[in-house]
Amino acid sequence: MGIARDGISAASEATFPKTDLAAPDFESTQMVERTLEYLDELPPAQRRLLIVLFVFVELGAVFLIFGFRRFSRLHVRRRTRAISEWRRSRFLALRVLGDSVKATTTMMYMSHPAVLEHIGEYRVCDRPLDRVRLRVLPDALARDASSEAE
Repeated sequence: MGIARDGISAASEATFPKTDLAAPDFESTQMVERTLEYLDELPPAQRRLLIVLFVFVELGAVFLIFGFRRFSRLHVRRRTRAISEWRRSRFLALRVLGDSVKATTTMMYMSHPAVLEHIGEYRVCDRPLDRVRLRVLPDALARDASSEAE
């Protein structure tokens, strides 16, 4: 699991690095810890598949990226570029690899309350049993309808 954790951390930082934009980053959204919790909740077959994905990314980078280093040992800009190149590759296997990494990290990132707040997500009614607290705008639908009528 240590190798998978390194791969998760490296991929998370590559897809959602620290920036000067006010957007939350991979650390503030606790992507590594939350991804590991998510893996614990998955059925065994899907859990193994995602663990293999991140282990392969971590160790396979030695063969997939010029530089002969583990994925987590590469500079963050190089990791970001590698994922982007995999997603654009003419080889289906590399496109699937890049898209899988991007989809998994995006799912974890976009499910964090700070990110939802940052993009302006809200609810139209309170949901007391939901652990994720979002801003409640009870008249939002009425406001949207009136602005469309204008």
